[in-house]
Amino acid sequence: MKTFKDLKWMIIVYGVILFSLGVVDFILSIVNFNAALNVVSYIVAACLFVVGIMHILVAFIKDTKAFFKATLVSGALCISVGIVLMIFPYTLGILIIYLIAALALVFGAIFLVKFILAIIYKYKGSWIFLYILFATICITLGIIAFVNMNKSELVRQVIFCIMSAVVASIGVAAIVYGIKAINKKEEN
Repeated sequence: MKTFKDLKWMIIVYGVILFSLGVVDFILSIVNFNAALNVVSYIVAACLFVVGIMHILVAFIKDTKAFFKATLVSGALCISVGIVLMIFPYTLGILIIYLIAALALVFGAIFLVKFILAIIYKYKGSWIFLYILFATICITLGIIAFVNMNKSELVRQVIFCIMSAVVASIGVAAIVYGIKAINKKEEN
C-alpha cells in the first residue's frame, strides 16, 4: 500500500505544478502574451523530453524481448515533437488555442445534451440551470475563438487567460483531492 500513498503525494505534486503553471501563464498572458506562449511551449517541450527519455529507457530495460518496441517509438516521437516545439515555440501556443476552442465546443455540446436530457427526464435540481449556463458559455467562447482567432490578438489572449485559469483550478482540485485522500487513508 505504500505505492498508493506515494501516488497520492504525486497527485499533490502534480497539482502544485499545474497551479503554479496556471498562475504564471495567467500573469504572463496579461503582461506579455507572446512570452506566455513561449513559456508554455518550452515547458511542454521539456515535459516531452522527460517522457520520451523515460519511454526509451523502459523500452531497453523492460521490453527487452519484444520485437516491436512501441515505447521506443513513442519515446522517439515525444523527443522529436519536443525538439520541434523548442525550435518553433509560437506554433504550440496557436495550436493550444485552437485545441481549447474545439474543447470548449465539445464541452458545450456535452452540457447542452445533459440539459436536454434533464428536461426530457424531468430531472429536478439546480444542476439544470448550470448545464445550460456552461453550455452557453462554452459554445459562445468556442465560436468566438474560431471566428476571430486570426483577426484579433485580444481573443487569443483572453482564451489563453481562460486556459491558464482552468489549469490553475485543476491544480487546486488535484491538491485538495490528494490531501483528502491522504487524510482519509490516515483515519482508517
